[in-house]
Amino acid sequence: MRSRLTLIAASLGIVLLSLLLAPGVARAQSSGTARNAAAKPAEKSSPSAAKKPWTPPRTPDGQPDLQGYWTSLSFTPMERPAPYSGREFLTDEEQAQIYKEGVQHSYEFTFDDLAETPVYDSTVYALSAWQHGVAPNRRTSLVVDPPDGRIPPLTPEAAKAREAARRRGPNQDYANPNAPVKADVAEDLNLGERCLYFGNPPILPGGYDSDFHIVQGPGYMLIEYDRDSETRIISLDGSPHLSSNIRRWHGDSRGHWEGDTLVVETTNFRPGATFQNANPKTLKITEYFTRTDQNAIEYKFTVDDPSTWTRPWSAIVPLGAMKGPIFEYACTEGNNDIVNILAGARAAEKAKAASGVPISQK
Repeated sequence: MRSRLTLIAASLGIVLLSLLLAPGVARAQSSGTARNAAAKPAEKSSPSAAKKPWTPPRTPDGQPDLQGYWTSLSFTPMERPAPYSGREFLTDEEQAQIYKEGVQHSYEFTFDDLAETPVYDSTVYALSAWQHGVAPNRRTSLVVDPPDGRIPPLTPEAAKAREAARRRGPNQDYANPNAPVKADVAEDLNLGERCLYFGNPPILPGGYDSDFHIVQGPGYMLIEYDRDSETRIISLDGSPHLSSNIRRWHGDSRGHWEGDTLVVETTNFRPGATFQNANPKTLKITEYFTRTDQNAIEYKFTVDDPSTWTRPWSAIVPLGAMKGPIFEYACTEGNNDIVNILAGARAAEKAKAASGVPISQK
């Protein structure tokens, strides 16, 4: 199940990115209302057009109310494609065309290339923009700083470490799910396969499971993510970060309000569970949640890790309202896949020993 879902997500990502790289085409996504259908055409307005004042609702204790079900589903790539170099925004015509094609491609996405064609219940599996209604996004990339829309280069030390990891090879080749993997013990498998950690922060769009639920209370905010039903608790009571000796799967998040914007600083990441394999000792992620209307949150994050990237960088991911609830993920139905993966590895070893031919060459 894990490999199949990973392949689905990767395939959808390729479809969406290929749309934006096509000549005369750019990607669209939501900086406004998320609708539950192939929404209205893009309105003709400039990025700098003045907006009518909007006052966010308040919680009983007076905080701006961010509660509800949201999605980060997006057509917009993280980094700006070369055809749009030097351009932060799409034209009205490009935005309308890309939105139309993006929704159509997502709606027509099928699983015919898989050995087993699964039947998905559209009320449970959110795999297309048709189901969520991704509203147009005028930006050409999610990255907004540096101004070129590209993630800064790695530091020399980080680049060497990544090259060494690449040469060692991944534990599993997701482009070839049937390839043999090192699976002597459960710890050989990655954190996702073991249903321990799937990321966050930051909140990013994915091929599927881009939804989450926000609940606020005095002194705290909770985010429940669709993927693996993971929960993240953000302290808003003004208390300091935990000791640097204490490391958490989602880091230690401390938030405060700056006007109507919730600012959340996260440190104390657990080794092996960091965004883009950043250094858990030096990584700091700062998030900004600003509700811009009834159906939208502007979500910005800044990644600061001087031992991994040559400079801090930031991205903006528009979040759109969606209809709940979010159903239980129940990762691989009680994690039974681990038993099957280990048993499969033992079977592969026996087959290799019996034939004398490496499994990868068969």
